[in-house]
Amino acid sequence: KKYEFGKANLVVAIPDPWIDVQTVADLEEIAFEFRDKKKKRLRVATKYPNLTKKFLFSKGVTQFQLVESLGATEAYPFIGSANLITDISSTGETIKSNNLRILKDGEILKSQACIFTSKKNLNKKGLKYLIKLLSS
Repeated sequence: KKYEFGKANLVVAIPDPWIDVQTVADLEEIAFEFRDKKKKRLRVATKYPNLTKKFLFSKGVTQFQLVESLGATEAYPFIGSANLITDISSTGETIKSNNLRILKDGEILKSQACIFTSKKNLNKKGLKYLIKLLSS
């Protein structure tokens, strides 16, 4: 059963001033500019390296370097440790307050609270109570 709380998405967020970048395809163009003009790779701060790498590669973005985030990932572009981030966001407010924005097609993973159980355990008193509590 899915519940209408506990929603959080893993997203790609970029600095708000990057007005020419709206989608992941635009991000690939920026990545090549970084490589060709600045002789650097685009740095992506994240706590989710495998998901980030898989997502970016699947969208054709290959010219980047992952930067391991140890916390407060949204601050990495501001302090110059990364150019963009991937992070968990529920409302997007923390991202916005750090002068970042989520790419239009930058949703890597969507999640929400849910309960899984076997039919055998469905009639257990404690589980029934928990489901009733969460459903109200």
